[in-house]
Amino acid sequence: MRELLANGAVVVATAASLVWLVPQIVKLIRTRDSTGVSSTWPAFGLLSNLGWIVYLIHEALWAAVVAPVGAFGGYAVILWALAGTGRPLGPSLGRGLGFGVALTAVGVWGGWTALGVALGLSFGVMLAPSLWVAYRTADPAGIAPGTWWFGLGEAALWGFYGWHHADPGIVTYAVVAAAGSVAMLARYAATRPPVGAAAG
Repeated sequence: MRELLANGAVVVATAASLVWLVPQIVKLIRTRDSTGVSSTWPAFGLLSNLGWIVYLIHEALWAAVVAPVGAFGGYAVILWALAGTGRPLGPSLGRGLGFGVALTAVGVWGGWTALGVALGLSFGVMLAPSLWVAYRTADPAGIAPGTWWFGLGEAALWGFYGWHHADPGIVTYAVVAAAGSVAMLARYAATRPPVGAAAG
């Protein structure tokens, strides 16, 4: 029964992984407003998900491989949408490359288990620029809360899947992703005007 639930969780989590960036992409393209949205976040996301693809293939967790492939494409589209708002991407891409080199070094010297945990923790490193920008921007109107609600649900599903397979990398990812999503949603909610304020 638990195996069935884990397989169901990974299917739903994969679906969420493929769509969780869509609200942010749509908002950037529709409004061309990137206020409060970090460009380092998707640059880190590209390299982190490339690492996840390699790690999951090595661990033979085939059902989970689709998710980072989709996320890799989603982060690439976010970078494209940010460029469309006039945001220069060179420095962020450079930081992303450095992040990828660091992950590679962990895998080479620490082995696959260390890489899995590093990838789980890397979601926190990846989110840090987004949280930093959102919390330092008075009105981070460019944030799409739907992305972070998807992220929270996805984290719960991956957490169950990782627990079932006793995979420390996936469990670490789930905890970090849930905490980061909650922090982003809290910041967005704290900066919205009270209901009815405009009418007053």
